[in-house]
Amino acid sequence: MLEQAARLFRERGLDAPSVADLMRAAGMTHGGFYNHFASKAELQAGALALTFEHAVERLDDITAAPPGPERQAALRRYVERYLSLKARDAAGAGCPMVAFSADVSREEEGVRAAYAAGLGRYITRLTAIWSSAPAGSAEAVAARRRALTLLAPLVGGLSLARSVAAADPAFSDAILGDVREGLIEALDALLPAGTDADRT
Repeated sequence: MLEQAARLFRERGLDAPSVADLMRAAGMTHGGFYNHFASKAELQAGALALTFEHAVERLDDITAAPPGPERQAALRRYVERYLSLKARDAAGAGCPMVAFSADVSREEEGVRAAYAAGLGRYITRLTAIWSSAPAGSAEAVAARRRALTLLAPLVGGLSLARSVAAADPAFSDAILGDVREGLIEALDALLPAGTDADRT
């Protein structure tokens, strides 16, 4: 049920799918909903947690790569996948930050908390690309800054591209391409710790 709810919420927003819609997508009856969840907000929070769990897992191939050229290549692949036509057009399987950031501030406290916790985990994992130093250390602060410098234009670029995809597909394609190429060019300034560039 959570997987189906997560897909619908990403496709249509947190509020648009009704309980009946959500149960139908899960192949269940409306009456069975409250056997599983106390409220729609509880389902929203659970779906948010699940989408962030999947999103964090997708960073594993970067953090598992040895620092240096292999990690740099993995980071480039991450940027290319994130800002791809496939990612733009697959909202139901896409990034929770793009799907929910505009809506979540208006939701109930538990939903907002689930989003904040998921975003925090994502940023922590992304930060680990550059450093595993203790939180609050100068190295960790610098690594977090690099992570956010990368993440913000990824989320913003994909959001902008989706916002005009139906009205002006060529414009949407251009946004994706320009942001993607700009970030790839900037990766040299965001080289993970342990590369030759960081030691010079």
